[in-house]
Amino acid sequence: MSSSTSTTTADRRRRIPACCLRKGSEGQVVVLFALVLLVILGVAALVFDVGQNFVDRRKEQDVADAAALAAARYLSTCPTPQTTATCAAAVNAAVALATSQGYTDGVNGVQVRVKVPPGSETEFAGVPDTVEVVISATRGSFFSGVFGRFSQSTGSLGVAQNSTGYTLPYSLLMLDPTSCGINKITGTGGVTLGGTIHVDSNCSTQAVLLSGQGVLTSPECDVVGTVQVSNNATDNCTSQPSGVTVFGDPLRELPPPPQPAAPAAVVKISGGTKAIPSGCPGSSSPATAANPAPCAFPSSYSGYVFRLYPGFYPGGLSFQAGTFYLEPGIYWLGGGGYSQNGNSAMVLSVPAGGTTFGGGVLFYLTQDPDPTVQAACVTTPGGPGCYGGWSMQGTSANLELIGIQSGPYENMVIYVDRGFANPTLTLNGAATNFSLTGTIYAPTALIKLNGNGATSVSAQIIAYDIQANGNGGALTVPYGSNDFFHLKGIGLVQ
Repeated sequence: MSSSTSTTTADRRRRIPACCLRKGSEGQVVVLFALVLLVILGVAALVFDVGQNFVDRRKEQDVADAAALAAARYLSTCPTPQTTATCAAAVNAAVALATSQGYTDGVNGVQVRVKVPPGSETEFAGVPDTVEVVISATRGSFFSGVFGRFSQSTGSLGVAQNSTGYTLPYSLLMLDPTSCGINKITGTGGVTLGGTIHVDSNCSTQAVLLSGQGVLTSPECDVVGTVQVSNNATDNCTSQPSGVTVFGDPLRELPPPPQPAAPAAVVKISGGTKAIPSGCPGSSSPATAANPAPCAFPSSYSGYVFRLYPGFYPGGLSFQAGTFYLEPGIYWLGGGGYSQNGNSAMVLSVPAGGTTFGGGVLFYLTQDPDPTVQAACVTTPGGPGCYGGWSMQGTSANLELIGIQSGPYENMVIYVDRGFANPTLTLNGAATNFSLTGTIYAPTALIKLNGNGATSVSAQIIAYDIQANGNGGALTVPYGSNDFFHLKGIGLVQ
């Protein structure tokens, strides 16, 4: 009996693996289980806590945006200067909206903060008629407490604007976020700006280049990247703040003007016997969308005087000689652009039926709307159906334009289609009487503004890149808020 029992025990020992007979094996299993459990909890924390944070932040963003819009409706009733304290109606509207969506300030870890105007955490810091709403919340963790994080915090920010007539403070606003060495203020003379210059480029070497022994004078120079001053140039900016943020395109929501009808026929006021050029309205063969051609007045029209009317110009406009009165309205250039490169051509906007400077015009530069023509457009800009820029390099030429005086584009003088890739607009004041009053909006364009001699341009320029040259004289860009485009309407801006 004893022998049998002993044998059985020995057999059992032979059947059990040696690893399982090691001392402390039970402790190793516990350690491995604990490690696996930590991994499982970590994955759970990622799935539940991080996922819930995303959901919370999305809802907070929706509520912050809605609250900012609700508050913006009351900004027009705030006294000036606007502050959070004096805009109680706007603050109350934002708080009420947030509360209605389950975000009550001070309850269950929720904070609702309203600022009028916005604070430094946004690119709209200090901008009038603008409100900022921040909604944040704190809740307990699902599984992250295992790792010592017992709460989760989320938050979102919304900024809305009630623009009943706010003018941007900029004389020059450059939108290119990465350009290096393209934006330039050059020349042996001086460039004097009445408003702020703002450069969105983050280039660490030449976000904007000051060169050529000239002097840049401006009340404020806001540059995201670095200003390079070389060749004995002088940076005379009164204020040069640090920590400048990208402003972006402030007019990105502004729709383009719809295509108008064909213009009224060109009227010859005086001159010789030459007929109205082909391609122009009123000629024997006016341009159409399907057959675009420039309305061009060559040098042989010297001494002639014409009156032109707003409308759709397939192929653009070109003036080399003569005098041209532009009636008030929108000149929709469907390809070909604008050129004034001849000698002694005089172009000026006038009141209806008038012959003296005034009225108000908007030039919209785009391409011909006919899809067949667009598809066939493989030539350089200026060809049939192609986009065309703006070229003014005529000797002793005269250009006097003031922005359109009514409607949604009030005080805008040039608007370049956003689909126009990398155009160049040359506004040359050399040996010319050059006068543009209003806002130039060219969000994809390089604008070259030259002031050889004494040139004053009362314009606000919003462009992708800008090169201003005061070579040999003074280029002055005064700031007149009443002359520039005013932001209007209620909407989210951030």
